[in-house]
Amino acid sequence: MQESNGNKIQIARDKYRWDEMLQHSPIIAAIRSAEALQTAIISPIKIIYLLFGNPMNIAKMIESVRACGKLPLVNADLLQGFSRDAHAVEYLSSCGAAGIISTHHETLRAARAHELITVLRTFIIDSAAVEAGRRFLIHFQPDAIELLPAIAAPLVVNRIREAHPALHVIAGGLVSDLKQVEQLMNAGIDAVSLSDPQLWVI
Repeated sequence: MQESNGNKIQIARDKYRWDEMLQHSPIIAAIRSAEALQTAIISPIKIIYLLFGNPMNIAKMIESVRACGKLPLVNADLLQGFSRDAHAVEYLSSCGAAGIISTHHETLRAARAHELITVLRTFIIDSAAVEAGRRFLIHFQPDAIELLPAIAAPLVVNRIREAHPALHVIAGGLVSDLKQVEQLMNAGIDAVSLSDPQLWVI
């Protein structure tokens, strides 16, 4: 589907704002419920991950995030009632999603085709998982990689930066206080995704 000029302008603006927001507002709100979404909308956080949704409500949620000047990124793997194919990504793009989060190569390729922000979500549970992530990045480099759990991210961030210096590195999962966020930032992580509203500060 060919993007309209208005959509192209919005996409270009999203990419610029994404880079700027990660520099100045490195905490991302990770949303798993409608109640948490309402809290995130009135919080100072600029980037919102939508980690739930279905064909009946995702468009309205994206619209509500857009309406308050924030960037909505959708985890395509966690939506109910969607397949993980190019048509689902096209629909999410038409709803106004700024980006797509996924563990799947083809889903992220489809998002790139629509010029959306792409975030590879990867679980660094052992050396084999780290190697699988490294191979993924050889064939496709997203705009960012999110490492889970966050406590393991400092162990591999330097290796990622050596091979892919322009890649944003995000950490998520098992972060319980702002001291841990500070430690992650000091270790070279660009941003941290958090589901606890008490940590949604700048």
